[in-house]
Amino acid sequence: MFGYVVVHKDELKIKDYNRYGGFYCGVCRSLRDNYGISGQMTLTYDMTFIAVLLSGLYEDETEHVMKHCVAHHIKKHPEICNEYTDYAAAVNVMLAYYKLKDNWVDDRSVKSNLAAGILKKAYNKAKKKFPDKAEVIERYIKEQHQMEDGTHTDIDEISGCTGRMLGSLFAMKDDEWKSDLYNMGFYLGQFIYIMDAFDDIKKDIKHNSFNPLKEKNGREDFNEYCKGILNIVAAESAKYFERLPIICNIDILRNIMYAGIWSRYNKIVMSDNK
Repeated sequence: MFGYVVVHKDELKIKDYNRYGGFYCGVCRSLRDNYGISGQMTLTYDMTFIAVLLSGLYEDETEHVMKHCVAHHIKKHPEICNEYTDYAAAVNVMLAYYKLKDNWVDDRSVKSNLAAGILKKAYNKAKKKFPDKAEVIERYIKEQHQMEDGTHTDIDEISGCTGRMLGSLFAMKDDEWKSDLYNMGFYLGQFIYIMDAFDDIKKDIKHNSFNPLKEKNGREDFNEYCKGILNIVAAESAKYFERLPIICNIDILRNIMYAGIWSRYNKIVMSDNK
């Protein structure tokens, strides 16, 4: 859905990169098996992160298999499958569906509306499995849409909608880790929203679309200003992440939390400096 929560490949050991790929393929497999090709087309790295995070925290029974697929039709590849890859797949489908519906409301995108119609069956199946999470996604996407009517400009307030949504999705279970997972997800959600606004600023100005960073775009230190805000929320997310007793997958998760989430920012700044 967002595409900002990714690994920084150059700083990841080969064994960890392969393991991360196993989770990615596991989420992909779950999407295909449970929601068909339309569900599989929604696959994102962001939800792979949730699968890696929850698997590392709960250390639940995990199945490691070698399989062929369309993308790897010659040589078998590793897949890691467990209840958290299934959870990530369901959340992936629900987020994709509501994002498409939101695009229809915002831009009257016929393409998005048609795609939402194709995905509706998969969405209903995922919603049946996790009705509480479907309700959370619907509520906060509607709330955010209302805040983006042009009268709200406080980016902390607006990004809080994505924060509350992602926090609720991270807190999969009602247990002792719920609070730390929620807070980690909340600040990471804010980071994603602000990064997306930073990424889209030129496009949104060109098309006169809403962007909470528009008023700050004229600053000579605009990039540094945005980085300062991003640093604050990223640090808060990392603080709660480090409170979790994770050993398995920790190098992958730290790679994403401290380097991977900055990949897009660095590309944008490098492009601006050319």
